[in-house]
Amino acid sequence: MTNCLIVGGGIIGLSLAYELSRRGLSVTVAEQGPWGGQASSAAAGMLAPLKEFSEPGPLLDLGMDSLRLYPEWAAELEAEAGGDVQLSIDGLLTVALTEEEAERLRAKFAWQRESGYDVHWLTGAAIRDVEPLLTDRAVAAIHSPSEGHINNRLLLQALVTACRRMGVTLLSGCVVTGIATEGSRVVGVETTAGPLRADETVIASGAWAGIMMGWLGLSIPVRPVRGQIAAVASAGIPLRTVIFGSTGYITPKRDGKIVIGATEDEAGFQREVTLSGLTGVLNGVMPYVPALSSAPFLEAWAGLRPASADGKPLLGPVPGWTGLSLAGGHFRNGILLSPITAKLMADYLEQGRAERLQPFLPERFAGVSL
Repeated sequence: MTNCLIVGGGIIGLSLAYELSRRGLSVTVAEQGPWGGQASSAAAGMLAPLKEFSEPGPLLDLGMDSLRLYPEWAAELEAEAGGDVQLSIDGLLTVALTEEEAERLRAKFAWQRESGYDVHWLTGAAIRDVEPLLTDRAVAAIHSPSEGHINNRLLLQALVTACRRMGVTLLSGCVVTGIATEGSRVVGVETTAGPLRADETVIASGAWAGIMMGWLGLSIPVRPVRGQIAAVASAGIPLRTVIFGSTGYITPKRDGKIVIGATEDEAGFQREVTLSGLTGVLNGVMPYVPALSSAPFLEAWAGLRPASADGKPLLGPVPGWTGLSLAGGHFRNGILLSPITAKLMADYLEQGRAERLQPFLPERFAGVSL
């Protein structure tokens, strides 16, 4: 019997498996499809808690803590896997194209500055000093030099390689069909590849977590939100930095691509790229960098992000059951939050420490049952 069984082979499940294996635990990961095929692929690898989170509080603190972990975590992962994950902590711009947008942006800048974060208010030529290709229509921007991005596809590959090298049992194409219980204790899962048993089972199955909790009579409000995203070639478009706007984002990568996105579609479990979605993505970014209109189109893809009812992830033990935990509901911030999620969940699973998990415990939804 393995120490820990993780259901879900996206960025969260693989990061947790990597962390637990580093601590000497035996780990198995069961994934129904390709590694990182859902929310982890519907991402541009943003590491931008100050952009993503709209107010001070536990979620922003979690994001900032994870961002601080990233350089050392990525370096250790690269050393273990033998590959570059293209971590870039070189800043980003959140841009306003109208005075109305600038007013909203200034309010956000004010509380971030008052809270002591490293952010700068830019107008006029100062904006284009940071990013010369940005449109002249830019009225104002927040420059956050301590944020950045990572190549999420290379990160996933590195995690899979590192997990294999550290002895994690990786089972892809393994569909979980039920949760195995003995009384009020979860002892593993039933799968299309046969039964899997473990001392601790962690559901990290993204948008499918709510369905799996339903098998136990629990209603955990996690739903899929489709994200459609695209990439164009960066040749002749030497973007320096990540750009966020009200209608899209633009992320230059070191592999010759510019990743642009992304939609937020309430489409159930459908993950196809749609013409409407792709049109919205492409049209949404061109007002910010007009040079993108001539960029060669490379590809488009989509994945399902797990959104929780209150916008916060679900981390920790499942109420009413022993031997069962959740690690999910990260919505579009799974890449950002993977190092801190792995650390805090491993602290709980290995040592029983749950102090930092308190704002994110699944028990906040325990009053609802099927």
